Amino acid sequence: MDRTGRFIGMAVFLLGVVVLLVVFGMAYGMFTTPASRLFSGNGGSSSVTAAQLGTAVAITLIRIGLLFVMTLAGSLVASRGIHIYLGSGKTSTADTDDKPEEE
Repeated sequence: MDRTGRFIGMAVFLLGVVVLLVVFGMAYGMFTTPASRLFSGNGGSSSVTAAQLGTAVAITLIRIGLLFVMTLAGSLVASRGIHIYLGSGKTSTADTDDKPEEE
């Protein structure tokens, strides 16, 4: 058993989980923000122009896309950590010892 490999695998897995938790926290904060705060950029004016609405929608779509990319990256990092952890276990030599010699 390779302890260093298992430690690195566990650390990479935990890093991926932390990334996922940060992304979920950002998503929670983004989706619990009242919609009125999206348009508060022009000093509290009550009227919203089409340009402001378009900008707010574009920014929201970009944020959703970035959350998706960060979620994908976090899950890939966690998956790689699992592969490293499992790959550093005992290697079996039974596969090569049991084969009959060919002439």
